[in-house]
Amino acid sequence: MSRATLSPRLRVGAGGETGEVGAVALSLALLGLSVAVVAGVLFVAMPHVGAPGVFTLFLRYTAASGVAAVGASALYLVYGSGGGRPSLAVGDMCMVLVPLLLFVAVRTLDGGRVLWPSVCAFVVAVAVAGVTTIVPLPASLAVKVAVLAIACGACAWSALQSSARPRRAMRTIAVATTGYAVFSVLRLVVAGVTGWGSPPYAAAFSFVPATIVGALVVLGIGIAVAQLRGAVVRVPAPRPDRPAGAIVVVGDWRLASAAYGADRVRGLESDLRHAARVIDPDAVNVPRGVEVAVPHAVATLTERLRTAHGWSADELALLTDGASTGAVRTHPVRTRGRVRVWRPRS
Repeated sequence: MSRATLSPRLRVGAGGETGEVGAVALSLALLGLSVAVVAGVLFVAMPHVGAPGVFTLFLRYTAASGVAAVGASALYLVYGSGGGRPSLAVGDMCMVLVPLLLFVAVRTLDGGRVLWPSVCAFVVAVAVAGVTTIVPLPASLAVKVAVLAIACGACAWSALQSSARPRRAMRTIAVATTGYAVFSVLRLVVAGVTGWGSPPYAAAFSFVPATIVGALVVLGIGIAVAQLRGAVVRVPAPRPDRPAGAIVVVGDWRLASAAYGADRVRGLESDLRHAARVIDPDAVNVPRGVEVAVPHAVATLTERLRTAHGWSADELALLTDGASTGAVRTHPVRTRGRVRVWRPRS
């Protein structure tokens, strides 16, 4: 990448005030465009925030991340063809949205909060677009690369900490995002040592090699999604030596969501599954809860959640025997046109 390609800059006209007004107007217009694009991408994911379908929510955010990646590549091509500052600003915004949305997607698998992380992703993406609009290159490029490195590192850490199964899917996401975080750090180091327009930087970090690395990361994420999808569709084979299981769920999901908020209830579901696996490592997730092979499952999990997770009395009252309430039968899981109902093992 030559220095010539690094710096189409906003120029203030000879008229002084007229040029400054024009620059401010252009900056505000770009900021408005950036906000609209980010809001549109998040709108794809947000409709299911209040629903209990964790994997569906994960797919929504992952798809939004993929849309942002494709959009960033297209906008960078437009910028390279003389598209000017607007295409670069929105392209940078879409680029940083990719790992930020993926980070939110990984959190959904553990029942983590998604509303505030989504808002933070919105703010960070718009801020990067603002920096690209106002700050000349290569300083704005350095800011974008640094944000990418941090976001990818956070996503990798979140994937490694996740309790989602299968573990190989989380490791795939961690490896892919760690790879891009390392690529971004090396990009900053090489640019700092040799310069942003130097031949070594151009050879390793210009548009073509960066696109190749990004494509490999997207491929890795696609593999992880396929691995997770396979785990969701596959019905676990019952073990001959496993006793009949008891199903414990978060009772009235809609009432609980209205009282505590969807994010908090999803967190309760995550706590329930984590506590169940401490008691029974072979516990199996079911809609809104878990199946465990322990005696007095509701009482046992109630005590565990009270002591280890600090649930209040009102939250503990939400725990319900899934079989007795019919919660499992009334919330089937659809897979490829068929309806699969989770049932206790016998």
